[in-house]
Amino acid sequence: MAIEKDIIESIPDAKPVRIFLPLLNSQEHYRMQGVYHKAIPPRFTLLFKAGALPVDAIDTKRPCIVTVDMGGPSISVEAMINEIADPQQLNMIVQKSISHEQMREFFRVDANISIISNSFHPEFFGEQDNPWSLPGKTIDISGSGILATFTEAPPMDSQTRLEITIPTMPPETISVIAHPVRMQKINENQYEVAYHFDDISMENRDKIIGCCLFIQRTLLRLKVRVKDS
Repeated sequence: MAIEKDIIESIPDAKPVRIFLPLLNSQEHYRMQGVYHKAIPPRFTLLFKAGALPVDAIDTKRPCIVTVDMGGPSISVEAMINEIADPQQLNMIVQKSISHEQMREFFRVDANISIISNSFHPEFFGEQDNPWSLPGKTIDISGSGILATFTEAPPMDSQTRLEITIPTMPPETISVIAHPVRMQKINENQYEVAYHFDDISMENRDKIIGCCLFIQRTLLRLKVRVKDS
């Protein structure tokens, strides 16, 4: 716990943070912006705009993920809600810190969702002298990249614009700039390609992380049902 205390003590007072709140009777997490305020470690307080906090819908028995942009590597912790002090304040207690590698793996989930890989620059032309566009499906997804499968081999020597349809309600398509890391030919008409995100907005990264949390919760409930049966 000493490491966790050091981490939250390093966060400046009144620092903006992002939190993923677990909701009652829902597999989804609610993404919010809040303001961090120091308390006696390992405790801290988060403040929110009036009317923004879904007080009656928060599941206080499940952990939250809190991330802080420190102008370089982000700080991430898993924390429990100790008290909903009022409609604008959550009193929190840190459970454990999450490293960058752990965050990447924690938010990497198996997911079969639609994706389209497009030529990034309009002036980039494929063999047919036309901008290329290749539909595919993801195998897994995280806040930093995806593993996807395509029926044709996409170009491996340039950045690409990925259009990813995340399973929100209703489904939403987000756009990121990425570069291919590796490709493997599985069979005659199937190629697995790993992409790393190069340019993705904070909002879109949050949406992907929220999507991963949703999928993780779905898989967890499925495992519990299978075990109980």
